[in-house]
Amino acid sequence: PQLTTSPATARTQDEEMMTAAVALTSIPYPVILFLTIWSCVITRAVADRAMHNMQQSMKHVATRSGRTWHREACFCLHKNPSILNKRILNFKSFASTAENNNDTNTQQTKTFYQRINQPRHILAPMVAQSDLPFRLMCEQLYSVDLSYTQMIHAHNFAERGGDTFRRNHLDVYDESLVRNVLLGSADSNALIFTQSQRNALEGLSESDIEASRQRIISALQTKNNSLETTFEVKPCVVQIAAHDPDMAAKAAETILERSNGQCLAIDLNLGCPQAIARKGRYGSFLHDETPQAAYDVLTKLRNTLPKEVGVTAKIRLPPTQADAQEGKLGHEFRFDNPVTIEERVRRLIDSGVDLITIHGRTRFENKVTVGPVNWDGVRLAAATAREYSGDVNFPIFANGGIEYFSDVQKCFDETLCSGVMSSESLLENPGIFDEQNIVSGRDTLERQLQYADTYLDYCTIFPPLPGSLGIKGGSYNVAKSHLFKILHRYLEEQPDLRTWLGNQECCTILQARALMCDLRSRYSTLDEEQLKMKTSWKDDNSWYRRHRQSNASAAENTEPVSLEERKKLAKLRIQALREQRLSRA
Repeated sequence: PQLTTSPATARTQDEEMMTAAVALTSIPYPVILFLTIWSCVITRAVADRAMHNMQQSMKHVATRSGRTWHREACFCLHKNPSILNKRILNFKSFASTAENNNDTNTQQTKTFYQRINQPRHILAPMVAQSDLPFRLMCEQLYSVDLSYTQMIHAHNFAERGGDTFRRNHLDVYDESLVRNVLLGSADSNALIFTQSQRNALEGLSESDIEASRQRIISALQTKNNSLETTFEVKPCVVQIAAHDPDMAAKAAETILERSNGQCLAIDLNLGCPQAIARKGRYGSFLHDETPQAAYDVLTKLRNTLPKEVGVTAKIRLPPTQADAQEGKLGHEFRFDNPVTIEERVRRLIDSGVDLITIHGRTRFENKVTVGPVNWDGVRLAAATAREYSGDVNFPIFANGGIEYFSDVQKCFDETLCSGVMSSESLLENPGIFDEQNIVSGRDTLERQLQYADTYLDYCTIFPPLPGSLGIKGGSYNVAKSHLFKILHRYLEEQPDLRTWLGNQECCTILQARALMCDLRSRYSTLDEEQLKMKTSWKDDNSWYRRHRQSNASAAENTEPVSLEERKKLAKLRIQALREQRLSRA
């Protein structure tokens, strides 16, 4: 209503009505003024457009005369005091609904890659090597943005009576529990489920365990340049191997149930080139030989899993006619149904994948036959995926060919990938995603020793699950395998220590610590000139290049080799390996 009284009378009425309003509620005056103004706006709106008119009217509050709004609002409140409480409730309901709708809409508009914070540095899935302590170390100290777990066989994981397999292989736990165990505010045994893990810790005292914890915390504080002890436990991607869609879906659902919200996506292994993958019908053999089965699994996963959980695939480049002509595909390969990487990518996208990782080699380029990575093929795959999907930012991870920190940026530039995934080079140099100033032999030695020490610290707090490496010694075998790779170039110079590390009697973290002390002491008296004269100083003796030497030697021999001669050479290599194993036993 328009009040037409004189200014003096209006002021008197203002004071009387405001006194009455204050008496009706204990809400502070500024809040009353705001809510009553807003209440007046609602009462003036048409009933079926009340909410709309409220939003529109609120935009004009600042432009109206404060005195006029004041009189109108107080008059309405004086006539109907109960309207205030009703409008307060409506306001709370509207605000809550608007906030929830806004959060939901924001999440729905984000792509999968955006929801997982657009990682650029990725730790690859590696059997018995992508263990929890290694993932935590790389993520918290060495700039890894996203980690994949080791590959899990879907059939073994999902079948009845598979509790032991599940307990021994899936190491994805509640974020707060992992954090509290590391900080010492939770029971240190909370994440120890097997006798194998207890065996690995045998001989360590409580003070030893606490010393490892404090070294990790100190390293985190140094890394973050802060005295705070807060840190992030990142969710991960769980990789499975499967050829049966129903079994894959069942395993994936079980993984989600057991991972406490820490599983971002389920990745299907379509890249493993090992012979065991052919026997198990997974990896690159499944994709090369029965591709439809691979796409059926992915489609089933996408239709089964919640939309917020990603479905991804890790693949290799398909073999080409050019590879066959160059003799890269072996003599048993039949080139019956050649496919291109473009066709392969399109089929994957049709299957509903949210992200694709591409190793820039075929399955025939493995171990001693490994060749230069084909980043052009990865770039073509990325371009195809973005054009076909209609998403110019469709995420592609590039894998392969990363030996140095400089290779990371080179890979980004040449492939236009979204992220770079590292596997073998990361096993030897967990800090490959950080620029390092290594100029001396002593720098290299101390870096590798520090990696090994820090990893053993994480293993002391989170002993690895045994996986398939043994009921009794599997946990330590995982740690031992990491030490072989991190210290490879130095153990090659110290064959007695290498033999002892591989001995079954060396089976605890405490014994590994003693070996580390011995190794360190052997190099402590050497000066820089002496260190650089060692073979360990040369990059050719790194773990990453261990197969390149054999490959280079083979390339020098241009003479054609008959099938019988190849069989003889293979038998000789097998015999040499057997003798080597016996000498280490």
